[in-house]
Amino acid sequence: MKVLNTIGEVYTKEARSILDSLGEVDYQIPAQEALAGVIEAYDIAVVGLGLMFDRAVLERAKNLKVIATATTGLDHLDVAYAKERGIEVLSLRGENEFLDTITGTAELAWGLLIDLVRFTPWAFDDVKEYRWEREKFRGRNLYGKTLGIVGMGRLGKWMARYGLAFGMRVLYADPNVAESPVSGCRKVPLDELLRESDVVSIHVHLSPETENMFGAEAFARMKKSAYVVNTARGGIVDENALLRALTAGTIAGYAADVLADETSFNRGFAEHPLVEYAKTHRNCIIVPHIGGMTVESRERTDVFIAEKVRRFFKKK
Repeated sequence: MKVLNTIGEVYTKEARSILDSLGEVDYQIPAQEALAGVIEAYDIAVVGLGLMFDRAVLERAKNLKVIATATTGLDHLDVAYAKERGIEVLSLRGENEFLDTITGTAELAWGLLIDLVRFTPWAFDDVKEYRWEREKFRGRNLYGKTLGIVGMGRLGKWMARYGLAFGMRVLYADPNVAESPVSGCRKVPLDELLRESDVVSIHVHLSPETENMFGAEAFARMKKSAYVVNTARGGIVDENALLRALTAGTIAGYAADVLADETSFNRGFAEHPLVEYAKTHRNCIIVPHIGGMTVESRERTDVFIAEKVRRFFKKK
């Protein structure tokens, strides 16, 4: 078989050996515009974020049998059309036992929160200019505050544990989780969570139901002193409404490693309104989707997905 690995040469060594056992593997990251022109040659595509396997690409994938992605979010794939074409989509979604050991995204979310409330990036920038002005960076404590978690899945559970360890009151909203899997947390309706929380951390999948769920109405219900952390998907937040809320002081701050249109950034990333705002304000932090980008997370998920592909063909 022929395998296209769009992760490229950084793909983990052990995972490479698994794919190599299946056939000829090309480790390359084609431009989105070129993808439709090359995909016809491949039986397997191992993909990450950054390329869209949409209908236009899948229509040209005459020989493709499997798309494998080391993600839980699948918004970079047209899953319905892949199924219609008989293409199997293998991902990390639903692999709960394994995913419970992959903590990189939750750890980043907590780090972003601390950076946001303590002005760490800006304080470091000041020191690099040989300034030592502590009063400029008087931040906020987390102890005694209320953490609201939207989505009590595996990452939500880790955030709950971190919140409790910091002495926070932890609330969560999730229609699919009746009883808290973490002792000491309380389930509440989303409206109550928005009203009560000092920090709101987003951990839901992007879907038609969750797209733009954090818009002007949601921000208006929150405390003006509240912070929002988003390490889920950019499209869950209405970024125009967010920018207005930050500018008007409707909420206190926002930190994220996702943006709504990030899958198009390989075709040009410039003059993004939220990034432009962040250049001159200390209440917005954006980093480039690095939640899962730890050495340990990448190694383990690469191997897990490669092995999942091998098992799929063994069953066949």
